[in-house]
Amino acid sequence: MTPRRLRSPAERMLGYARVKEARDPLTPADRLRELASDEITPVRLYTAMNFSTPPDALLRLSHDEDDHLRRCLLLNPAADDAVLRSMVDRERAEAVSMRGRATSFLGGFYVRGLAVHHPGASGALRAELLAEGACGCPGTCDNRELWQARTARVRTAGWRP
Repeated sequence: MTPRRLRSPAERMLGYARVKEARDPLTPADRLRELASDEITPVRLYTAMNFSTPPDALLRLSHDEDDHLRRCLLLNPAADDAVLRSMVDRERAEAVSMRGRATSFLGGFYVRGLAVHHPGASGALRAELLAEGACGCPGTCDNRELWQARTARVRTAGWRP
């Protein structure tokens, strides 16, 4: 965890302006790439949730240390196969390193359980995750239905990037 840094009022206002910019779907892709590397976590968080963020910026955000940011990234339909694979590989590595200790949320399948239903996941990634047992749905699961149902709760709550 990075230590907190006290910011001046002027720095805070600039941070708020960058958050507003990161939330705006009309922000240019080049600017969103810059915001993906911002030092302020809420700026990176809203960049991860913006549907207009380019895949290379989302890939950079998938390596972020903030767990909440990475979970929000899973709700972005713009996340492509490379982003999802990066997150899945990270979760697999964490599960191996935690062997013998308590595993992460949902028995170590939180990311994989969402990635298997994500519309950006390739058929190969889906098949790999299904073989691991990442999908806990009944046998009639169409792999996309659950992701859309989970993200519908967020959309109906009024969340907009």
